[in-house]
Amino acid sequence: MFFKKSNLCLIVSFALILGVFSDYLFHQKSVGVSFFVFISLVIILILILVVKSKKRISKTQSLILILAILLSAFIFLRSSSFLSFFNFYGSIYLLFLFLVLFFNRNILNFSFTKYISLPTSFFVRSFREAGSFVKKCKLMIPESNKVGSKEFRSVIKGTIIAIPFLIIFALLLSSADQVFQSYLNKFFKFDLDFEIVLRVLKVSIISYLFLGIFYRITKGSDQSSESTLDQSSELVLDKKAEEVKGLDHRTEVTSEENESSSFIESATVLVLIEALFLLFIVIQFFYLFGGKDYVWGLNEYITYSEYAKKGFHELIYVSILSFILIYAIDVFGKRKTLKEKKIFKILGTVLILEISVIIYSAWTRMAVYVDGYGLTFSRFFVFVFLLWIFLVFLNFLYKILSEKRKEFFFLSIFCFSAIFWIGINVINPDAFIARKNVQRLIQLGSIDHYYLSRLSVDSIPETMKIFQTNVDEKIKMEVAEGLYFRCAFLFGGRYYFMGPSWEEEPISFGEKLENIRERQNENWQSLNISERKALLALEENYQEIVKYQSKYFKKQADECWEMMKDCNGKWGCEKEMCEMYEKKAKLEE
Repeated sequence: MFFKKSNLCLIVSFALILGVFSDYLFHQKSVGVSFFVFISLVIILILILVVKSKKRISKTQSLILILAILLSAFIFLRSSSFLSFFNFYGSIYLLFLFLVLFFNRNILNFSFTKYISLPTSFFVRSFREAGSFVKKCKLMIPESNKVGSKEFRSVIKGTIIAIPFLIIFALLLSSADQVFQSYLNKFFKFDLDFEIVLRVLKVSIISYLFLGIFYRITKGSDQSSESTLDQSSELVLDKKAEEVKGLDHRTEVTSEENESSSFIESATVLVLIEALFLLFIVIQFFYLFGGKDYVWGLNEYITYSEYAKKGFHELIYVSILSFILIYAIDVFGKRKTLKEKKIFKILGTVLILEISVIIYSAWTRMAVYVDGYGLTFSRFFVFVFLLWIFLVFLNFLYKILSEKRKEFFFLSIFCFSAIFWIGINVINPDAFIARKNVQRLIQLGSIDHYYLSRLSVDSIPETMKIFQTNVDEKIKMEVAEGLYFRCAFLFGGRYYFMGPSWEEEPISFGEKLENIRERQNENWQSLNISERKALLALEENYQEIVKYQSKYFKKQADECWEMMKDCNGKWGCEKEMCEMYEKKAKLEE
């Protein structure tokens, strides 16, 4: 048989070589001759394994290999991005089509869908075959050579599986929290670069993929065996039947033990990650949730706001990755006994409660950030996403405790997501954002008027409240200027509603509102309630708006004439621009 220890080592070595070479050839480098080298190396290693497993390559497969090599060569022979795109993916497709033909030799029987589905299926199944390869390697190890009890080995394996997750989570949490990073460095002196972790992860995934590919092509399939084996090989298989039956019997006997080992491994992963999260949460309660004026435990004391204004994005990533992890353990993990199910419920509940605290930490950090810099559309939807993913976790906790099917879980997510989205529409995000920023203006005396003017028409009624407050006149002038130049765009009007270019005569703000009113009355089919409310708000505050618009344009005209003295015909110093500002100021007086 092909699967001797030396050949198994050959498969592992080839897979690792391709993983490492993929990083060496492609990391932070544009694709060129490296792609041709990589494809050529893949083909050479495949051919070596094909020869060692005594398989034959058909003429069709040989032709496909030649085409794949030619397309990969054109990557560095041509510079057209259009050609490079199709050459890149075309050569990868042909490579997988070549592999498929080991299992489905008669390409004349391929329908159109098979040309797409079979290579795609081969790619996906290769990951599963890599797992089968690992299991086969485990079965080949004699019990006498294994160290410790089965439970001990399962804990060790679970620890090894958890290490990549622990590193990723530790890096994200360290990046999110300076105090957590300082405490972690005291114990581990952890100077790992996140980029290095990502590179190792990519190498591992690529190596794992090729492990499955090499295992599949050397293992073959029932269909290919029936079509290619001659009479002598069938006799050999008959002689080996006893060994195969013995192996199958051994697999059946150990299947229950493997399921138990699988549970111990997944439980170990959860316990280790929960321990890391617990350390992070303790620090949050001492520093973030305590609301102290200064943060201690660092080489330099920093203010609470400086400490809390970062890390929310990293914590969101932690929440997403945690959900993927616990969902995978729930779906693929095996829990046969009542005790195993009870332990998983406890561990799952603890992890979800810890993630809930982490989500609250991200919420608190974003709230502090918004207090310092104001609310924007993207920051608003960070809050929305945090609330949504918290509800997803609560829903998943209910699924774990009640042992509902995954179909029920997805249905419930769909239902509450629909209700959630309706709630967002009821809140009216742009109006809410404008309201919060106006409140912040009243409290702190600052606002990003330029961002405010970029919001939709929904924000205008709330923006008008600025003219009813006692804030600095400069802010009112800037907001009024934004309304003059942008109100037509906000209402979806054509360019001439905004006003002519500098070479033409300007129109007043009142004329702009009249043009918008006429457009709204053109037909009932274009009725928009939000636009109607915004226009009414503009008309109600018309006197205040034009007063500050006039002051703004007069100020701009004075600054423009002053600037004219220091430059001679440079851009931005045109005489016509200064005169236009004066005309606009007079129009609004």
